[in-house]
Amino acid sequence: MDNFITWEMITVFATLCSIVFMVVEFIKELKPFSLIKTKYLSWIVAVILIVVSNLVLNTFVFVDIILYMLSAIAVSLSANGLYDFNKKVLDEKE
Repeated sequence: MDNFITWEMITVFATLCSIVFMVVEFIKELKPFSLIKTKYLSWIVAVILIVVSNLVLNTFVFVDIILYMLSAIAVSLSANGLYDFNKKVLDEKE
């Protein structure tokens, strides 16, 4: 494997959820982002990643921006579900 993450990988739902989860966990405590609720921050990150990956892969269609935003909701909710799942597992171990 030459690259850890490729633009093509970001177009896969599960990979995108993992990346959104990872990025949000990394940035959510930084000053400009700490004012935004995590579920909205994860949606913003998902929209940005979806749009940029489509731009890079030359598959971006402006009319599909609504679909990108709706898809980002599904990705955001799934990424937040990962956080809740991890928290519940850790709470159960204690």
